[in-house]
Amino acid sequence: MGVTLRLMLACFCLLFFFAVVRLVSRGRLQLKYSLLWMAMSLALILCAVAPDLVGAIAKLLGIGLASNFVFLVGFVILLGICLSLTVIVSWQSRDIRQMIQHLALIEKRLSDADDPSDRDATD
Repeated sequence: MGVTLRLMLACFCLLFFFAVVRLVSRGRLQLKYSLLWMAMSLALILCAVAPDLVGAIAKLLGIGLASNFVFLVGFVILLGICLSLTVIVSWQSRDIRQMIQHLALIEKRLSDADDPSDRDATD
């Protein structure tokens, strides 16, 4: 990997990292959801700074090219992010359904308490 490409990759990853930090600081992204993106950008910065390390790890794992290893790691990280977001959406869907059910029960109790026809029937 050439020096120019390494510098461009490092700059892009730093910009991405600071964009995520800015989203967190403005309250548009929660910190717990941003950690995976930050970790991915830091890993890519490490790849840009130390490409020999990436090549050594790829060779150790039996992967022929360092670029194939980088794509594999990126794919695995993105699968992890997709899985974590799917889990979050599933929990939020369950929580929303429970909140709607509780709200419906509260509205039913309030409407039963305010209904004058029920009071006349019990008197």
